[in-house]
Amino acid sequence: MNIHKMEYKLAKPDDLSKWLEVADSVGKIMRVPDMRNDINFLNYAKRKLEQNNAIMAYDGHHKNCAGFIGFSYNNNSITWLGVKKEYHNQGIGSKLLSAALNELNQNKTIRLNTYPENYLPGQPARKLYFKYGFVETTGDIFIHDGLEMVEMSLDYDINEK
Repeated sequence: MNIHKMEYKLAKPDDLSKWLEVADSVGKIMRVPDMRNDINFLNYAKRKLEQNNAIMAYDGHHKNCAGFIGFSYNNNSITWLGVKKEYHNQGIGSKLLSAALNELNQNKTIRLNTYPENYLPGQPARKLYFKYGFVETTGDIFIHDGLEMVEMSLDYDINEK
């Protein structure tokens, strides 16, 4: 794949079908294999697109969506990150995360929920978050939508000391 033609832009409501393609690719990893038909995910994705709270990685060379990240201005948080399998290990997740972090308030703690350490398919996401300076907030596992998760947080003030 030629990532030199990759574009990163705020996604719009008419990009929903592209987001669903990414969801199809990562649904098994995210433990929601039929994400495109999950009403909670559909409502979430539509809301993020309407609020301009999503960034899309678009491969202009292949005319293909490579990944999405959802975030929340209101909660200063990352809410969803997925990259299609064929685009893994090309730095796209990192660029999406960086773009979303630039949209959020870096004077406040930025939070996200991700997989616990014992969930092996979630290790690439965890590794990426650690690379950007996120730490497990408490290490406590909690259940969200029936899935085990942990909270991570990033505080730029701590990282700059």
